[in-house]
Amino acid sequence: MLTISAINVPMALLQEVKEDRLDFSLAAFCVAMKCFSPSSTYIYVSEHKLRDDFHIGYEKAEKLLSAIHSGQQLVRVERLADGREIFVARSFKRMYGHMMTFKNGFRSLEMSVAKVKFHSRGDIRVTEIEKEMQKLLFLTNINAKTRADELQSKGRPLTGSSSHAAATVLSVRYLGEGINRSERTVVRMSKSAQEHGVIQVTHHPLRRCCDNILHDDLNAPADYLIPIGFLGFTRRCNDYQLCSWEWRRCFQHIIYRHRGRMTYNVYYSKDHPLSQTDLHAYYD
Repeated sequence: MLTISAINVPMALLQEVKEDRLDFSLAAFCVAMKCFSPSSTYIYVSEHKLRDDFHIGYEKAEKLLSAIHSGQQLVRVERLADGREIFVARSFKRMYGHMMTFKNGFRSLEMSVAKVKFHSRGDIRVTEIEKEMQKLLFLTNINAKTRADELQSKGRPLTGSSSHAAATVLSVRYLGEGINRSERTVVRMSKSAQEHGVIQVTHHPLRRCCDNILHDDLNAPADYLIPIGFLGFTRRCNDYQLCSWEWRRCFQHIIYRHRGRMTYNVYYSKDHPLSQTDLHAYYD
């Protein structure tokens, strides 16, 4: 049996906050509160105590507190009888879960999530949680593509998101749009993920498409033209593969009344081990 402790962060939330740095920090702070307390609450004593508990700087603490008191949706503010404030991180399941109906008529909430590592008290750093959430956003499209390609190679039918992922070309621009960051940032994150053994990247050679970029009719879009002197080249987009099983487990579709989709518990016999592709098919 394999068990990992993590916070289930809705993919829909990550997509919502990726375009605003402060909203992204608020989402990370919400995750930090869920790590800090089983009830997702934090008794606010002072700004200094908050900065110490969550290892954040003065400027970020000021921005977070201002946003929390302005009435945003992720953190609710309550008051104790003695006047102290309590911050309550709202339930992700209630906010982002969707009701589905089984063939037998039973209904259950379902939610697609990215699993953010659970941090113990004393080791909760909002900035580190932000970095992990950013990395999960970057890897989600690569993960979907890897899963779709493996299922396709085994002859399994592709439907819905798997079919879309199989047809997707993971260009640097596409990956950048997925995390709302520049292409330079994508290249930097890709190199870092390679160095840590998270992904494998296949680079393709240049292909000459014209002899004189000033006069020849180009058979490649200008955005993808690579000029070298007067010659023009194109190159097929890199192929990415998520090779770390640790990170592949971080993406899951949860059905709350389906025990196999609620945990990381994997049971197998020595005679019939489950491959990664088999597990993906099971969770799909």
